[in-house]
Amino acid sequence: MLQNENYNTDLIEPCNDECSFCFLNYTDVLGKNSLFRGLSKGEIGEIIRSVHHQSKAYSKGEVVANEGDNYDRLILIVKGAVVGEMMDFEGKVLRVEQRSAPETVAIAFIFGNNNRLPVTITAVEETRLLFIPRDDLVKLFSGNKIVLSNFLDNMADRAQFLSRHLRMLGLHSIRGKIAHYLLEQVKLQGSTDIRMPHTQAALSEMFGVARPSVARVLRDMNNASIIESRGKNIRIINTEELSTMLS
Repeated sequence: MLQNENYNTDLIEPCNDECSFCFLNYTDVLGKNSLFRGLSKGEIGEIIRSVHHQSKAYSKGEVVANEGDNYDRLILIVKGAVVGEMMDFEGKVLRVEQRSAPETVAIAFIFGNNNRLPVTITAVEETRLLFIPRDDLVKLFSGNKIVLSNFLDNMADRAQFLSRHLRMLGLHSIRGKIAHYLLEQVKLQGSTDIRMPHTQAALSEMFGVARPSVARVLRDMNNASIIESRGKNIRIINTEELSTMLS
């Protein structure tokens, strides 16, 4: 189980006097979680009633779980956001990604022979998490094909994301990393006019480089008419030039 000392391991059945979490307060956010796609709010309520669970609030900067912890339960964000970070061999902290309500956390690592967290999970704002133990998930899958299908879709999506992210980290130059990121946003947003979903500070943590380096590369790209930057809005002018930076 998760080893963080702030983590309460007491899992309880819902709808009793000792339960501090009421799914009725979070039906909207749970209804938007991809795990429950295709289910009504009433059906989601029945699912929460049927499984052991725990809910816990975290303040900004509080660690939820540490890198290397055994990950034996699913984490759903019902309020706020968390970030996953890891340390490389040089001692640099790399931000893998940030997840916000109504998303799930580290879904690709809950099953397997070595299901240990590869990252440290930390709240980046006031956050509330819902925990469902792995054994209850298995029971839920056996009785609800919609949830099982959604979970498998989530697993596939996460594997594809990790593959893309590893490819980006493997690009040695900062220019290559930023070029890959911009081209990925063009693909995700379906337009060469993109809105940056991350700040420069977040990008520097994601790439494991200094923030001024990110700002310098974006400025150089703008001056070279490869991109046209207007704050968080960026127009990609020369995709071919960006592609050459990936080699």
